[in-house]
Amino acid sequence: MNICLATLHHNPDFTPLSLLYLKAYLVERHGYRSEDIAIREFPPDAEPDEIERTILDTDPSIVGLSCYVWNITTLMAIAPRLKAARRDLKIVLGGPEVGPVAMDVLRRHPAVDVVVKSEGEIPFSELVGQWSRPAGAIDGVKGISFRNGDCLVETGEAPELRDVNHLSSPHLVDFGDPSRRIICVETQRGCVFRCNFCFYNKDLSIRNRRFDLDRVTGEIAFWLRQGVESIYLMDPIFNLNAERAKAICRFIVDHNPGPVAFHAEVWAEFIDEELARLMRDANFQFVEVGLQSTDDTALATVERRLKVQRFVQGVEQLKRFAIPFELQLIFGLPGETLATFRKSLNFAASLDPPALAVFPLMVLPGTELWRKARDLNLEYDPEPPYQVRSHFSMSADDVAYGGKIVAGLKRMGDSRTIRLLARERGIRFSDIVDEWIAWCNEQRWPAIVDPDVKLFVAHFCEKKGIPTEFYRGFASWEFSG
Repeated sequence: MNICLATLHHNPDFTPLSLLYLKAYLVERHGYRSEDIAIREFPPDAEPDEIERTILDTDPSIVGLSCYVWNITTLMAIAPRLKAARRDLKIVLGGPEVGPVAMDVLRRHPAVDVVVKSEGEIPFSELVGQWSRPAGAIDGVKGISFRNGDCLVETGEAPELRDVNHLSSPHLVDFGDPSRRIICVETQRGCVFRCNFCFYNKDLSIRNRRFDLDRVTGEIAFWLRQGVESIYLMDPIFNLNAERAKAICRFIVDHNPGPVAFHAEVWAEFIDEELARLMRDANFQFVEVGLQSTDDTALATVERRLKVQRFVQGVEQLKRFAIPFELQLIFGLPGETLATFRKSLNFAASLDPPALAVFPLMVLPGTELWRKARDLNLEYDPEPPYQVRSHFSMSADDVAYGGKIVAGLKRMGDSRTIRLLARERGIRFSDIVDEWIAWCNEQRWPAIVDPDVKLFVAHFCEKKGIPTEFYRGFASWEFSG
């Protein structure tokens, strides 16, 4: 029995961690031959013909598709093509895009046979095991929804995996040349916080489970010996336990001859001087710091905590040790208004992060925000990426304006010229962003991300009565490319 595990990447540089877990579990725990389990990856612009042909070339009996918000539309277009080519083919879906709405996915996509509703390693291996037997009955496999003729069946929730160390390591599986990949490594699963827009917990009662430290350091050491360029620690919050994070950093410092670059998401409030120094020494080259909002109403509505003073202290430690990081906001949180978002934006800019990004709110299936949408008068796109349209504190026009803020920040959010302008007396960062949007509209640029920042800087200085020579020169240097 041949199995093909496939996904369409948002960024093809990242290794397919979820597929590697599935393969490792089948091989290590159930004795399947590695050569009978193919992993196939596709870039975002892959053509349907190419995807179909590549998957079918593996001569599969089972195809497992790893589904996310960025690839679900394409993969659902591929499923019926695969089924038309091979009527006996079993198509299984897994991932956060389909698990919370499994029955709806089956109703809408008749080519799909099974949807795994949560963590997939154990249910998928049991599916494969049942289909390997003559009877092939799968109604006893917990944690799935499946098609049985014209009927759709749910089998209940799978038992929660309390000890993630039971899972086979995905880092000893041969899947191709890793030398130019970003190697994805988990040190833990889940998060103790309850931010309503997030689906890291997958509705599990155990909110955070950790892989043994010896296992984590062993996996990191394995990749350091391979001479890879970059490792992404794919935890929701790498420093959820600061002492554990420090121990991992110390190991990296002692075993990273490359040095290999590391990437992680952190909680700024848990960053102290020692951890920041260790992260610098361990060569953390990109760190994501989620601020999301500073508005009390929005934070309360989405159950997001923020201790401002400790947050600022953590950011200052990252800056002190010159760790490259991106400070992130979410536009469109229920409870926030355009006015309060501008305050959040100004606060974020005042911290002078190396990079500043704003992302539109996505109301992802399975999240608490998705469940509360009706109570919040929350309207959002019904299809991926489920972006917010309006809610009780923001009109559709407000949200549309926010889209222009998001686009504008992609062009100038990291600009040192713009940051310096925002320090002028009487000027706020949000004033510059608002003027950028107005200027782009006046100039009728085809897209907000296209305009020349040098021309805008000259326009802004002249409008505000700010001497232009310095800013013209600085912008010319910064945007000379």
